[in-house]
Amino acid sequence: KSADVYEASTETLFLGRQDSMQRTSLPALVAQSKKLAGDERPMKVLEVAAGTGRFMTFARDNLPLDTEYTAVDLSPYYLDAARENDKYWRKTRREEENRNGGNMGRDDIKPARLIQAQAEDLPFEDESFDAVVCVYLYHELPRDVRAKVSAEMARVLKQDGTLVFTDSIQLGDRPALDEGLVRFEGMNEPYYMDYCADDLTAHFEKVGLEPLTKTVRSTTKMLSFWKPVCDVGDCEV
Repeated sequence: KSADVYEASTETLFLGRQDSMQRTSLPALVAQSKKLAGDERPMKVLEVAAGTGRFMTFARDNLPLDTEYTAVDLSPYYLDAARENDKYWRKTRREEENRNGGNMGRDDIKPARLIQAQAEDLPFEDESFDAVVCVYLYHELPRDVRAKVSAEMARVLKQDGTLVFTDSIQLGDRPALDEGLVRFEGMNEPYYMDYCADDLTAHFEKVGLEPLTKTVRSTTKMLSFWKPVCDVGDCEV
């Protein structure tokens, strides 16, 4: 199964930089959690195309422990791996909290909710999540599907919520690396060069989101977007 070797193979491909590049998503998620710090309800996060759940453990480790974390992926095998990673993270985090004077029981950190679903057809109500994050999916999709996924993520994001997008850099992000990006298409990535030329920000602006921040780290970039607050009937997409 590819799920069994994914982490090792990608860490090898990116010379040990994979984890660091994925973590570019964290500051925007943490910033959103701080905005909600005064609320009496848990933060609700959705990760789209969560894969083996490795980034999910990074995110949960940096968010309040009562965060309700939902992750979707198309592959049941990757979801099985994500379930195991989540279970291991909860165990080690409980142990850490208790070493530091806590008194956490086995059920004090809720498991992530893991659901098999297509990114372009998310099984959630409108405005269900305070933050939506998607890491390393878009370069694997044709352009029309990228547009559909963007619309779905915006749909399930709450007003005043943050969408965090992380994927490969594109042509022009680091001009010295443009030639290398062209070569990457030959590694079983048929949509990669179209991705590299796509206007990603436009996908999200077309569905009513506003750009917030951009971070480039090595061969990865992160874009964050905000969903404006509007009166009932006044929102236009």
